[in-house]
Amino acid sequence: MRRAEVTGLAFVPFSTSLTLAFVMATTFIACSDDGAVTVPFQPPPPSPTTPAVSLSIFPLSRTLFVGDTAFFTYEALDATGRVVATVVEWTSDNPGVVSVARTVGKVTAIAAGTANVSVAAGTLRATGIVTVRLRAPTTIQLPVSDLILAIGYAERLTAQVYDQDGRLLNAPVAWSSQNPFVASVSSDGIVTGTGAGTTVVVATSGAARAEVAVRVEPADFAMQWASGATASSEYSTGEYAAMHATGAPNVFTCADESKAWASTDAAGVDWLELTYDQPVRPTEIRILEVWAPGSIVKVEVRHASGDYQEVYNASPQPFGNCLRTLAIPVTGVMEFISTVRVTVDQRVRRDWNEVDAVRLSGFRRP
Repeated sequence: MRRAEVTGLAFVPFSTSLTLAFVMATTFIACSDDGAVTVPFQPPPPSPTTPAVSLSIFPLSRTLFVGDTAFFTYEALDATGRVVATVVEWTSDNPGVVSVARTVGKVTAIAAGTANVSVAAGTLRATGIVTVRLRAPTTIQLPVSDLILAIGYAERLTAQVYDQDGRLLNAPVAWSSQNPFVASVSSDGIVTGTGAGTTVVVATSGAARAEVAVRVEPADFAMQWASGATASSEYSTGEYAAMHATGAPNVFTCADESKAWASTDAAGVDWLELTYDQPVRPTEIRILEVWAPGSIVKVEVRHASGDYQEVYNASPQPFGNCLRTLAIPVTGVMEFISTVRVTVDQRVRRDWNEVDAVRLSGFRRP
């Protein structure tokens, strides 16, 4: 293939005579080896871009919480009111409060305050306002609404703080007791019985507040954690074994925790039996569930004869909050007992209802 630049003449017939038309042109003609002449394809010139004459931003304002992300959009119009494409750039006048991606209008709330977010195309500009707020503690959830202690005994309360959207916050909690001579409370929520009587322990975080009614019993009242445990099944003889339900609680966060008891099957019916050092005439059984609570359907105490007496019965009722203390008042048991059996029916939730500890409270023999 070869190329040549030529100047040519073209003869155009008209009517019955020949009219000589001189057409002077300069072009590129491709000549093949066999003499055929072809004209290379020339794409049509691009259509001129219609310029934008107005630019709008949507929405005009947003309210976000620290850590939130959101998007602004824009619309560019030409002189006829038609939407046209144009290259834009996004900016924030206060990037320490709100940052924005330069090309896509994605904003991120960094700190409390306000910022103007602008979109620009040449000399055109539109601006929206972003207000950023801190997430405020709105509610506090405690594992129990009432607490029974013996003088000298202690129990830890764990508070979960939620904002106005129901999100769990990592917010500080302040604790106080209305009567420290009955029950005192430490800065991390450990309540200790100091004298017989009743009081209220209060947890606060910002404007959020929650209370627990506390009753402290006299010296012949015993509160004890299990010293022994067996089960119909256990996930393993090490992690999740029945023995992990003995002793005081050692799980304080919402977690699938190997230091608690779990059955072999996550969707079966199983029992956990606990024994205690001191026989008592029971007044309360308190069960600390640390994962998938709500599958405890029956609690029994065992008499010296070996017979079981039911003190609690319920249908499986899954709870969203994975830390739960099931407090069961016990009445009508006249014998002194030292064995408690807890039955779980996990066929509804189909997840392991893990138990960290079980406390038996009651009056000792005189």
